[in-house]
Amino acid sequence: MQRWVKAYEEGKLGQEMVSSPSSAEIKRLEEENEQLKKLLGEKDLEIAILRDLIKKKNPHLLKNWK
Repeated sequence: MQRWVKAYEEGKLGQEMVSSPSSAEIKRLEEENEQLKKLLGEKDLEIAILRDLIKKKNPHLLKNWK
């Protein structure tokens, strides 16, 4: 703890430069984000379809599933 306090007082801590992401990195992250949103939407749709099928074929199972 004392080393940390001493380093902080001397200004050695907290001076790491955080670089901003490049436009290529931002574009890659945006594409990855869109892909993940699409996967999540497909998963939600699949779950809704499966619940609908259970409701139609076996309504008694739906009570236990929720």
